[in-house]
Amino acid sequence: MEKLVLPLVLLLTIAIFVVEGAIVSTFVESQCKRTRYPDLCMSSLATHVNPTSQDPQEIAQVALKVSIVKAVYTKNYLKIVSKALKQNKAKEYQAVKDCLDQMSDSVSQLTNSFKEFQHMKSAEYSAGDLAWCQNNVQTWLSTVLTDTYICTDGFNGYPMGGKAMAMIKARVLNVAQVTSNTLALLNEFAVRHRVSRHFSSGKN
Repeated sequence: MEKLVLPLVLLLTIAIFVVEGAIVSTFVESQCKRTRYPDLCMSSLATHVNPTSQDPQEIAQVALKVSIVKAVYTKNYLKIVSKALKQNKAKEYQAVKDCLDQMSDSVSQLTNSFKEFQHMKSAEYSAGDLAWCQNNVQTWLSTVLTDTYICTDGFNGYPMGGKAMAMIKARVLNVAQVTSNTLALLNEFAVRHRVSRHFSSGKN
């Protein structure tokens, strides 16, 4: 599944990192205010969500794609750093390698979330199915957050510092923050989706 999802998502990579000056729609802003990092939410979504969109589904899906791209980008960076440290037999190698393993797991969890989100969007799914899908996505995204914390904690006690350490921490932290925002936006979509299905079924 990762091989099927990532090529499509990686097409967004360049645009995702060039977002300054983009116009943020009122609806995107209102949705991002529900997240823990609203400014980051708005800057990362501004150029990818239709300015006229009023669809929390679209916003949640774009946020998830952003999280995947950020995680893949960080994973690839860790591969480069890890390889260099191994060649130099640096004692920080194991910590970076462990972080790389955590980030690889994060990419898998995010890919699983993307697949499950497609089920959540399906109108033919029952309320029970939707709740099951939502629980899976919440679990996987929460695992990503745990992975990022384990990664950064793994560097405690190592003298590694300077630009390399700052870059690793900044990128891993960014993955954690966009994923936290994604989780909030997905939860918002799920709530609205359940309410919409409730009224469309004629229940009171």
